Order: sequence, then structure tokens, then C-alpha cells
Amino acid sequence: MGDTVQYPGVRRVAQRFTVGTMVLHLGAVRFGLTGPLRYTMTAADGVELCSLVEARTVVPVHYEGWGHFTEGRAAVEAAFTAAGDPVRHSLHWLTPGVATPLPV
Repeated sequence: MGDTVQYPGVRRVAQRFTVGTMVLHLGAVRFGLTGPLRYTMTAADGVELCSLVEARTVVPVHYEGWGHFTEGRAAVEAAFTAAGDPVRHSLHWLTPGVATPLPV
């Protein structure tokens, strides 16, 4: 899922496709100029979407490194840790220079 927020079309992905790996843009992006309007999903939105899509592997991206991100890695970790199986175990972090085996 690219930069997006939760809306019915995104939720329908689960009904239309089988997803093995999902690259999930998070960060809860907001800008002062547009008030409470969000431009990317919150960590809680990501957990909700992952529970619907049931992807085996979820790779969170685009959640840190810019001032407009309002939720970073800690928020993503907390939301996925609180999620039930298999959502909690689907989360895999990209770590530059480190090879991480995917689940079999």
C-alpha cells in the first residue's frame, strides 16, 4: 500500500486479492496547514488493514525521517505487539545491511 489512509477501497483489497507480502506506508502524516487530515495510515490503521488482508509478510516503510511523521517505529512496534496472531508475527523490519530471513 502506498501513501494512503484507510478508506473502503483499501479495505476491499482483502476481498479482491491474495497478498503474500505487503509494503505498508505508515507514519500518520499530518500537516499543520490542513489540520487533522491524515496523509498516511496510523499504526493502528496498519494493524487493522493487516488483519483484513492477512498478508504473510508486512514490511513497514515511510514512518520516520521527516518532521511530518507523527508516529515512528515505537508506535508501529507497540501496535503490532498488541495485535493478535498472525498479524503480530507478520511484521518484518527492513534493516540496511542486515539480511533477515523471511518465515517459511
